[in-house]
Amino acid sequence: MEKNMKNNESSIFYARNLSELFYQMKTIANLTIVGSCTATTDLPEKMISSTLIQEFNHIGKHERYIEFGPATTLSEIQALGERHLPSLLLEAIDTIATPFVRNVATIGGNLMDPNNKNTLYAPLLALEAVLEFKSPTDVKYIALQNFTEIPKGHVLTNIRVPLNDWDVSIFTRLGPENRITDTSASFAFLTDSEKSIITSIKIAFSGKITFRCLSLENRMLGLRLPLKSKEIEAYIEDAEQEFLRAAEKTEYNPILLQQFLNLVRHSFEQLS
Repeated sequence: MEKNMKNNESSIFYARNLSELFYQMKTIANLTIVGSCTATTDLPEKMISSTLIQEFNHIGKHERYIEFGPATTLSEIQALGERHLPSLLLEAIDTIATPFVRNVATIGGNLMDPNNKNTLYAPLLALEAVLEFKSPTDVKYIALQNFTEIPKGHVLTNIRVPLNDWDVSIFTRLGPENRITDTSASFAFLTDSEKSIITSIKIAFSGKITFRCLSLENRMLGLRLPLKSKEIEAYIEDAEQEFLRAAEKTEYNPILLQQFLNLVRHSFEQLS
């Protein structure tokens, strides 16, 4: 099924299931999969909508994780509430656009936007989400931390988010509301401890620069709480070096670095 969009000379195709999607991807060159296009300004020349594919719209709650189809809307996820969602993810969704936009915007669209690392990227990075990609012949699972591009011939079919209890959970969105600029970014911070010893810590930042502070996280494991002021200053310096390494080949607004360091300081102060 095809519909021509005369205003920008784009053609949009539709698929009702995965079989039809794979068939059209195979027979139509340069076909881009899209959802509701709430964040797309320049539409591709040829695109196929995933909104009619029921396999893409599901929520599965399990003991240790929750999973979402890429076409699940943000409002559908939001409706689950704090009882069923990691608070980090719920707080992030609450900051996205307006209720009207959240009714049509999808988790897959937010995560897979080729032009921006949007609001949900940092929290899902910190939560160690795993992406499932299917082709007509196989299935691949890729941790978001290791994701660089969609495997050839595959489509995103599932997003799995581990469920853990966290002692400290902090999410902050930077930049103007309801639009993406060069100063837009998301920050996520998680820690868990046992007998005043840090057993897990996650620090993620996403925007023009996207990374997790893996080296810093590893160095902080086993630290005794509360953190002392000298320790905080030392680890802030480490965080700065991680940002600079991640940003080495990217032009960015210097305010992003300062905001990142401010957020890291605030987060560490919760452990002091």
